[in-house]
Amino acid sequence: MASLINIGMSGLNASQGALATVGNNIANANTSGYSRQQIVQGSAASQQVGGVFIGTGTTLADVRRVYNSYLDAQLQTTTSLNGDAQAYLDQIGTVDKLLSDKNTGVSAALSSFFSSLQTAAAAPGDVSARQLLLTSAQTLSNRFNSISTQLNQQNEGINSQLDTLTSMVNQHTATIASLNKQIAQATTAGNTPNNLLDARNEAVRSLNELVGVTVQEHDNVYDITLGTGQSLVQGSTSNTISAVPGKVDKSQYSIQVNFQQSSSDVTSVISGGKIGGLLRYRDDVLAPAMNDLGRTAIVVADAINQQLGQGLDANGEFGSSLFNSINSATAISQRSQAATGNIGAGNFNVSIADSGALTAYDYQVTFTSATEYSVKRSDGTDMGAFATTDNPAKVIDGFTLDLKGGPMTAGDAFKVSPTRSGASNIGVQMSDANKLAFAGP
Repeated sequence: MASLINIGMSGLNASQGALATVGNNIANANTSGYSRQQIVQGSAASQQVGGVFIGTGTTLADVRRVYNSYLDAQLQTTTSLNGDAQAYLDQIGTVDKLLSDKNTGVSAALSSFFSSLQTAAAAPGDVSARQLLLTSAQTLSNRFNSISTQLNQQNEGINSQLDTLTSMVNQHTATIASLNKQIAQATTAGNTPNNLLDARNEAVRSLNELVGVTVQEHDNVYDITLGTGQSLVQGSTSNTISAVPGKVDKSQYSIQVNFQQSSSDVTSVISGGKIGGLLRYRDDVLAPAMNDLGRTAIVVADAINQQLGQGLDANGEFGSSLFNSINSATAISQRSQAATGNIGAGNFNVSIADSGALTAYDYQVTFTSATEYSVKRSDGTDMGAFATTDNPAKVIDGFTLDLKGGPMTAGDAFKVSPTRSGASNIGVQMSDANKLAFAGP
């Protein structure tokens, strides 16, 4: 009778364990990262009675997670892509509204300016029309300046977000490394740490919200890599990442992985997550928009100044420039940035030779010797080899390069942005409406 009672008690205990597991599942239905659990029953050890073995009941063999590694991998990938798309959408919505809205975009200001120009040219003796043209020109330049300022502020905002997001990434990678250690210890002791496994998967999912990563599992340990294989977590050790000013363009932060003895720039290989979305937006939308806006400002200012310079004003003198010179000392010095680590102390003055030939691209200049350098456009086009001794300087997509200082050393590099500052530099320098040249010489 005692054995029957024990057998019955074993069944009750097993059922109680099953009910407790179901209750735990229900209680954690809304817990992020929780995996449903189920019990595994097994037969208790048999007792030999004479020449036969008689069962002694049942026992709880294990409590397992209901987990599918394929579905989890799909979830991680989808999380990374969603984070990327959401960050991209949040940023592009702002710039789209800024440039397309008639109250904030440049199109309405351009239309108003050219309308005033046509009215003043049709009635050159009308002083009020001349004054209205100056007012419209000032409004146009202010609009260019304002949009340029807002785009630059968005670039600074992206830098700030990258700094914050990289700190969050470091917190998650440290957590995953710690969980790796705890899981390895529990597994070695023969335990199944379901809650730790869930917590690690959730930490990886949260990490994918920030940046796309690749997970490799071995011996119940996750190794996590970034981009093309740069290690973030290896066993119980984690490496940090940081957002730092770019080596060439210090106005744009780059992402680097910090190892014990070195660091590696991974900006170009990051994809997925909020960080990937921000970098993709900056490269594909923000930088081209800033360059294109600057190119428009340069072309308008240059074309108007050249045309006015060919005519006579109300005083019978050759016309003066309406807008600031596109090749002012300030402008030509802002179009080139020397890379951090350059041995030579020189820098380029970038002058616009043909505003109509300008593009919205940036250019990478790399010295191959003390006087020779190659130029590569940001779309991958090789522009050829040049020398600082070229006289006159060769024209590259409408601009020329003039090295000031030096000498340079092979490997020294520069980033040239011929149009980036065009919208911020445009301004009206004419104050006397009578100097508008509407008459032929």
